[in-house]
Amino acid sequence: MSYLRFTLDLAVKEPLPQALADRLPALRAAIKELKSYASKINEGTANEEITVRAAYHRCNHDIGSPCDPEREV
Repeated sequence: MSYLRFTLDLAVKEPLPQALADRLPALRAAIKELKSYASKINEGTANEEITVRAAYHRCNHDIGSPCDPEREV
């Protein structure tokens, strides 16, 4: 069986453009729906891959502070 696998790692400067900020709730909802179809690759084996995860956090490295805790989508 093949999988369609998504990997996304983006950093967007704040403040977000209002047009993007307005679309974040719909984006999170779409990600949650997609996660409902996701499954772990090689589940239960030694080489199991964590492929049912989506999270976001505020990164403060540019101001010399630690990142905020990750939040699951």
